[in-house]
Amino acid sequence: MNKPLRRVAIAAMTLLVILMINVNYIQGSQADKLKNDALNNRKYLTQFQHDRGPILAGSVTLAQSTKIDKKNFQRVYKQGELYSPITGFMSVFNRTGLEGADNALLDGTDKRLTVHNWFDMLVGKKPKGATVQTTIVPKAQQAAYEGIRSKTVSRGAAVAIDVKTGAILAMASYPSFDTNLVATHDSTKAVKADARLEKASGKPMLNKAMNEVFPPGSSFKIVDSAAALESGGLTKDSPAPADELKLPESGQTLHNADGDEAKCSGSPPLISSFAASCNSTFGRLAGTLGQDKLLAQAEKFGFNKPVKVEPGMSSASANYPTKKMGGDDLARSGIGQGDVTATPLQMAMVAQSIANDGTEMKPYLVKRVTAPDQSELATAQEQVMGHPVSANTADQIQEMMRQVVASGTASATLSGQDIAGKTGTAETGRGIYEDWFVGFAPQHNPKVAFAVVTDGNLQSDGAHNAAPIALSIVQAVR
Repeated sequence: MNKPLRRVAIAAMTLLVILMINVNYIQGSQADKLKNDALNNRKYLTQFQHDRGPILAGSVTLAQSTKIDKKNFQRVYKQGELYSPITGFMSVFNRTGLEGADNALLDGTDKRLTVHNWFDMLVGKKPKGATVQTTIVPKAQQAAYEGIRSKTVSRGAAVAIDVKTGAILAMASYPSFDTNLVATHDSTKAVKADARLEKASGKPMLNKAMNEVFPPGSSFKIVDSAAALESGGLTKDSPAPADELKLPESGQTLHNADGDEAKCSGSPPLISSFAASCNSTFGRLAGTLGQDKLLAQAEKFGFNKPVKVEPGMSSASANYPTKKMGGDDLARSGIGQGDVTATPLQMAMVAQSIANDGTEMKPYLVKRVTAPDQSELATAQEQVMGHPVSANTADQIQEMMRQVVASGTASATLSGQDIAGKTGTAETGRGIYEDWFVGFAPQHNPKVAFAVVTDGNLQSDGAHNAAPIALSIVQAVR
């Protein structure tokens, strides 16, 4: 072979070797990455060929697949508007909620189903997906959704959590949408429905319970109180000045948006100021504690970072400002206004920590996953996230939250009920208030923690809008 031909042959062999290495690299180590790439639409187009497993809440089937021809299945959602924050949806362009978080288990491609799939193929059956059992209590979910829908002027959300385990018992968002509209095989219809819903008032496709933030208003006084009691300088019975507060920079008065003005004077015990929701007390308290202590306490509860509910399913971050604030803004932060924002999930976690004697549990949505033969593939493992307050501090704040119902801002609507909490009414400057009730039930040995927020008019408050919803949720759980 002459020299030029030999060079060509060597070059060709080199290119062939490089090509083989590249093909093996792509098919091997890069296969999963390419399969799950956001730009790869094939993963959505072929998903309808899988006999996808159901999503359940107790004995209620929230999502299931039905065969529509020899090759394809249609995903069907029961009460899509009610359960959209839980299931999410599976469409030709996206997967959200548990449909996205547990996709591999639901469509049967998870490695834990390999043996089951192999046996199915051996006997001529098509592989089936796993069953995902959620932690949701259907009656509580219904109570949460119906309550928000009837009490809000535009939007709202509610979360209920098992105090001891962190299991999410209800997670409702309003306005919502029918997940079946975007689950159709008809890509034109699905895309049009998605575009229409994205433009709709109130953002119905957004899970407001964990992915939208609201100013928490006076419900944030739970965090203030925790910082004050943890500092060692105060107890629930310490005098807490409640006279009218002039903001240090502007000289404006810090009004009691949802407080009892008649009780907000002199130096009542902290527990009394908390029950009456005296903004003057907690604006002063924020100034005394300082931004660093309030920030540290808020972050111990989980502010300023997302909460991972399930792998691939995380919340928006609640926010307490890290940038240096002036005196006016610091006082407003003490009453959950200004740049302080929180998701309902985050505030439910604050209540859960207090109700659980200072121990914060990781919230989760999936209780158990089973294979088609009912063998268990996974079960929830309870996980401690931290200890944001001591047991002593938690015990004192529990008593303060009980006093809100016994003689404070929630007594007119909840007096005599076995529930405790903190009302909140946040001004937005948009002609609406954000009405909150954050707490736990029963009052002693709590089982359920919750956070409810609704949009209200300028005559509304947390006691009358949000508190009755919370009561209906905990009654549905029991």
